[in-house]
Amino acid sequence: MFKNIVTYYLHQSRSLPPNDALAYQYVLAAAGLYLRAANHFFDVLLPIVRCQIRGLAPLQPHFRLKVPRLPARLLNAVLNDARRARCRNGGLKEALYQFHHDGLAQGARVRVLKPPQRATVTSVVGIEGNASDIILDLHSHGNMGAFWSGTDNGDEQGFRVYGVIGRLDTKPEIRLRLGVYGYWFPLPVSMLFDGSGGFVDVLSQKMPGGTSDAAA
Repeated sequence: MFKNIVTYYLHQSRSLPPNDALAYQYVLAAAGLYLRAANHFFDVLLPIVRCQIRGLAPLQPHFRLKVPRLPARLLNAVLNDARRARCRNGGLKEALYQFHHDGLAQGARVRVLKPPQRATVTSVVGIEGNASDIILDLHSHGNMGAFWSGTDNGDEQGFRVYGVIGRLDTKPEIRLRLGVYGYWFPLPVSMLFDGSGGFVDVLSQKMPGGTSDAAA
């Protein structure tokens, strides 16, 4: 068993040492407890518990995208496709989309795939292929609002961005969050995409009935 899947660090100096965790590292600093993690898409240091701890050094939180922002036209393509996912009565089914990225290689591509899935008006279950190149996992709520359900929280346990879209026939909306192995951090659409792709980012709006955007 690997001993460094999760590691722990007490921050007492000016700079952080290299991250030695395979998954993530807890860092205790002057302003509280932080989560530190990196993969080939992101490098993040984000607070999960805020409190004053005397004698420790301060830290500046960050979210760094290691690849160029994704083109907004991909969101627009998702919107058009999700609007076509209709039941016989004309209502919208949910739908699942996965944004695959080739990483930092020269000529890297971003592809949106719709994996094999079973969808109803209130749920969607898909089959995940190679997870290592998925930068964003996004699903539709049809004409319901864009919010996180308890099912979403149970399913979204990887290290990637997760998204939900809703109100597709009226005023399409989108909500993103960065997931780090069961911790979640609200993420503006502009941090990942170069435009909104026909959606309104509702990150700052209170979710109707769902769970919190904040770190878990």
